[in-house]
Amino acid sequence: MATNIRDVAKAAGVSVATVSKVLNGYTTVNQQTKERVLKVVKEKQFRPNAAARSLVGRRSMMIGVFLTTGLAHPFFTPILAGMEQSLKAKGYDLIYLAQFTWEKEYSFVRHCQSRNVEGVVVFGFQHSDMNFTELSEAGIPTLFIDLDVDAPRTGAISSNNTEAVQHAVQYLKEINHEQIAFLSGYEDTYVSRCRLAGYEAGMRLAGLAIPIDYVVASDFTKQGGYTAMRELLAHPSRPTAVICSSDMGAIGAITAIREAGLAVPEDISVIGFDDIELASHVHPPLTTIRQNTDEMGRKAVELLDQLINNIETASVQAIIPTELVIRASSAQRG
Repeated sequence: MATNIRDVAKAAGVSVATVSKVLNGYTTVNQQTKERVLKVVKEKQFRPNAAARSLVGRRSMMIGVFLTTGLAHPFFTPILAGMEQSLKAKGYDLIYLAQFTWEKEYSFVRHCQSRNVEGVVVFGFQHSDMNFTELSEAGIPTLFIDLDVDAPRTGAISSNNTEAVQHAVQYLKEINHEQIAFLSGYEDTYVSRCRLAGYEAGMRLAGLAIPIDYVVASDFTKQGGYTAMRELLAHPSRPTAVICSSDMGAIGAITAIREAGLAVPEDISVIGFDDIELASHVHPPLTTIRQNTDEMGRKAVELLDQLINNIETASVQAIIPTELVIRASSAQRG
């Protein structure tokens, strides 16, 4: 089994925080303790690149990003842009550690060590993809976007997904919709669970029933939204409105509605989630829940920098507010 930071701390008779301080070049550790920790690091061959960096008193100022879905994704691109601006202001450089085909034996830690990063940002993943806790166990400060990983020296940031969808249901009720369906995202994602919870809570608060099969499992893609909407259209009690877990899914849903000879919003109102650039240019322009991607990128850097520079910080979290942007894909019923 690979050595982790807890093994080093136990062997050296110090805390995990002390080991991290030594590896990151902090001057607050006394020389005797530092030498003892470095001896164990050498013996156990733990994080050699980080150890070497601490020995010469330098920091790499390099932040890594693990991203599975590609840099051109319409939701992730503006977050990355916000991160890059904030990282530059703090003197960090950004390196993409993206891998698009994962192998079971792939190690996040080994990849971080080989690139000598001080911290990492992880997003675009599902919980089943990899073992993310190995990053924490190795003492690597990690910021997760849209993932609820609970571990030391980690941070998490996400939009107020539950409240946002609940608000969307309330808006549809106010414009006289009662048969409101929901197209979910990947079942194994944190945001999908939160958004589904928001739909269910919103329907309860509005006093509306959720007919059987009004919640259709989908994903965040255009094809997923198209397929899920076709399933909804076959329902004996066709919905008058549908909330989708992503804008791309909503665009796919609109395509399916049109192919069925129906119109948006005259027959079915459609709401998306994200407010990607394309949302305002489709026909009709998409009503959607806008995520504040600039703030998400900026806050991600702020929290990660806090984890890197304050070794005693156990974990940090932030929830970013959203905004319902009303456009022509939703309309008053009746």
